[in-house]
Amino acid sequence: MSDFTKEELQKAIPTIASMISRSEKVQPKFKEGTSQATLTRNRLKALYISTSLIKKELNSDFLFENITKEDLEKALPPITSTISKCEKAQEKLKEGTPQLSLTKNMIKSLYISLSLITKELNK
Repeated sequence: MSDFTKEELQKAIPTIASMISRSEKVQPKFKEGTSQATLTRNRLKALYISTSLIKKELNSDFLFENITKEDLEKALPPITSTISKCEKAQEKLKEGTPQLSLTKNMIKSLYISLSLITKELNK
């Protein structure tokens, strides 16, 4: 298993699923060909890859999708960008608020994703 506990990995799945859901809801609002549409599409693909890697880490029998090295490399920028945005947002949130808790969970889940993508790339 990875450097993360089973509990951390399990907790990351619904957090990332929530991020996917929110991205899927906003995606139709962006006109195709715009930077927002491209960024959202790339973020979604990276989050789907992240979910697969976490499930693979939790269950060695998990049927891992055919994800190429190129897919993994393309997943890194959206994940690191989202981490950066969340960390900046975190600085503005008040301690003890639900928004801060959500943001901290997102950051933790994204770092797990980043680590697993990097690990897969280094195989």
